[in-house]
Amino acid sequence: MISALPDDILLTILSLLTLKQAVATSILSSRWRYLWTSLHTLNFRYEEILHRNDDDTDNEWGCKIYEADYMERFMQVVNQVLRSHKAPKLHEFGIHYQLDASRGDLIDIWVAFAIAFKVSKLELNFSTNQVPIWRNEPYLVQLDRVFSVCAPPLNVDNGFECLRELILKSVDLTDEQFETILSSCTFLEFLHVLYSSRLVNVKHAVPHMKLKSLEMYRCFQLKKLEIFAPNLVSFKYLGPKINSSVKDAKQLVHACMRSNWETWEFSRTNSLGLPNMQRGDFVFGQFAAYLPQIEHLVMDASSFGRTKVLDNGPLLYNLRHLSLLLEMVASFVKVSPFLHRLELHFELYPLQDPELRRIAVSPHNYLKEVLVSGFSGNKLVVDLIMVVFDFAIELEKIEISTAYLGDPSKCTISLKPDDDFLVRKSIEQLHGRMPAKAQLYILDDGL
Repeated sequence: MISALPDDILLTILSLLTLKQAVATSILSSRWRYLWTSLHTLNFRYEEILHRNDDDTDNEWGCKIYEADYMERFMQVVNQVLRSHKAPKLHEFGIHYQLDASRGDLIDIWVAFAIAFKVSKLELNFSTNQVPIWRNEPYLVQLDRVFSVCAPPLNVDNGFECLRELILKSVDLTDEQFETILSSCTFLEFLHVLYSSRLVNVKHAVPHMKLKSLEMYRCFQLKKLEIFAPNLVSFKYLGPKINSSVKDAKQLVHACMRSNWETWEFSRTNSLGLPNMQRGDFVFGQFAAYLPQIEHLVMDASSFGRTKVLDNGPLLYNLRHLSLLLEMVASFVKVSPFLHRLELHFELYPLQDPELRRIAVSPHNYLKEVLVSGFSGNKLVVDLIMVVFDFAIELEKIEISTAYLGDPSKCTISLKPDDDFLVRKSIEQLHGRMPAKAQLYILDDGL
């Protein structure tokens, strides 16, 4: 009988369920009645807590979840679970619901609760999947007191030393609060910030010895970022072009530097008539010192226009995984002799010949895997992939997806290609040109 197993094993089983499912096990028997109250993971997700009628359309459901009675129901469930909770320690605590600033006091209490129980991973996600990515002003919440004043009678003494991972989405931090987080959470290893509109000049000048991963996405007012993290391994940024300084990051091997199309600087227009921005110095200027040690690089390449930016640069001997947005492939492959995986993400389809075949690239013996996302069957994209086939003589696997997978913040809505027939025809064309050892994998259902 499963009920005869030790509590630790049963709690491990419960941790694999959603919170709603775990609570529902209380009706199984007296053995299970209060077991869920000792869970070490509490993730409150609106889609699991709030009831959706079977006949609700997405638009109807998207409106309902912001109604006052739905919001009250969500808060009641959270409070009831917290009152019943008996575990001495929390591994994870998350709130996933678009609460507004009027609920700030209650949110502070919830966070203080998690800190008091020495939570390791804390996630506050005050956006929802119902909100379009182009919305300029999501409901934002300020946590003015979370990291300064504790809500009595909870005791959070030394609670911050247990926090290892902090994820903040649509949490309206100020520069001072960002600094307070890093100063208070000295054992923090992972920090993720998405949609924080009040960050402008972020600075942490004191060495943060534990921080290994920093992700900053779509903070549209940000102008300057200075971080001193000697043990930083991964830095990912998506947003406006900024002055950035990541100091003394000798362990940095994963880097993502991307600029939003919403915030491009207006220097000239491209072939589509859209604003075009010169972003080469964003990576090759501010991060030039780290490029030789980078193993996984994600960046925009379309705005370079020509390949001269790499002509006098260093060889990227450590680069193993490269994700490029558009066509500057051959030049990077040429200076990355040990590259193992190449990702090509097409958000806008090129209309002009990127002059790919004018770049001489010797046979590449280490490139084994290629991923292409945003594939539409566009002729120039197909030509680009064939160029890769020409030099990737040891290629073993190519993956193709019509969905765009190049957004590191995972906020982009996937768009279906206009012409499935063209996609299939182009895939057949590629299949006939692949290197002998390569296998083709289509990541879309129905293709």
